[in-house]
Amino acid sequence: MSFIDTIESMTPSEIRRVQGELLRRTVDYCRSRSPFYRKRLKGMGAISSIDDIASIPLTSKADIQEENSAFLCVPMTEVAEVVATTGTTGTHVYNWLTTGDLARLAENERRAFARAGVTPSDIFLLAVTLDNLFIAGMAYYSGLRKLGAGVVRLGPHSPRKHLEVIQALRPTGIVAVPSFISAVYRQADKDDIDINSLGIRKAVLIGETIRNADFTSNELGNIVERLDGLETYSTYGITEISAAFCECPSRSGLHGHSDLVYAEIIDEDGHIAPDGEAGELVVTTFGVEGTPLIRYRTGDVTFKVKGACECGASSVRLGPVIGRKAHKLKVKGATIYPRAIENALVGINGVENYVIEAYTGDDHSDALIVRVGSHNMKSAFKLDICDAIRAKARVTPQVEVMPPQEVDKILFEGGGRKPMLFIDRRRKANDVKL
Repeated sequence: MSFIDTIESMTPSEIRRVQGELLRRTVDYCRSRSPFYRKRLKGMGAISSIDDIASIPLTSKADIQEENSAFLCVPMTEVAEVVATTGTTGTHVYNWLTTGDLARLAENERRAFARAGVTPSDIFLLAVTLDNLFIAGMAYYSGLRKLGAGVVRLGPHSPRKHLEVIQALRPTGIVAVPSFISAVYRQADKDDIDINSLGIRKAVLIGETIRNADFTSNELGNIVERLDGLETYSTYGITEISAAFCECPSRSGLHGHSDLVYAEIIDEDGHIAPDGEAGELVVTTFGVEGTPLIRYRTGDVTFKVKGACECGASSVRLGPVIGRKAHKLKVKGATIYPRAIENALVGINGVENYVIEAYTGDDHSDALIVRVGSHNMKSAFKLDICDAIRAKARVTPQVEVMPPQEVDKILFEGGGRKPMLFIDRRRKANDVKL
């Protein structure tokens, strides 16, 4: 596909005009090539503007799980890469990418790194995997290389190994999950290494949010920013859309690239939510050849940021992800997401790991148990945990402190490749006996 490099400098009305044309092309492409969308879009009228998107049915992850191969729009001979995410049943949901899709992926990340001030003179340590069907490592590697920056592909090794490589090769930046950087810092403290001597100036952070809703740093962000002068950039991305949103130096929202994706926020009834109001993120991909998606419900709750960004770009900006729509909890009248509890736990010394479990209480409301892995079994430590959760999340769940290895067993129950920090054990509506 051809990219519209000038789109970020266009006015909002010009961007919407371009996106209307991109939507028309996407719908036409899917109608002609996608078995799923050929059925889903049957009888729908022609697209004349981006406003017509509201008339298109939503696509869910369940749709992809049930008819995964029906989303493939090219013959297998044109597939260059296959990536996957995990579905709600624990099975893989595959996403097929063409050579053109890989170029689009690289362009998305090139722009994101450039927005974060990365230059060809930088060398970035990749602390994320490039294998196991993951898209993230491949995306960031290709984006950095397209920008001209150097890359050290270390991947999922121990914090000590990362310290060794950082000290030996002196990278200027790192791409990592924030909690892993926290683990590297803890290892440095144990080894009596001054983290400010490591030379890392930029951190592009994936998988976990480091911002509060007002864009100040949350507890995890504060931990990562222990390193003096470190520039942190939060990102949001999911496998299905083959794209990511990234902060600019103003750190007032996650920028999308207007010629690659179209983002909407919908309320509980599926209607478009006003800017600034939280709801479910819905994404339409532009320019994808292998597995395009139209109005895909991500399941993530966030909001669109009002107004123009200080950096001058007119592209859509998203707020930090508040939580998963399916994980919303109602605890004694308070509505919360597990991430509020996670934000409290990461700032407590002595917490090695944790898992949050939701149950249906006797009164049919939600009940929580927070199992914390720690070597500190003192009652005062448990009280500190309860106080921290109450201060951040405004709820007081049941807290159990146990050896970290016992929590690990729960985190990876079922043999998943990623730890399940939140486990929903609530009874479904039709399981509740009245």
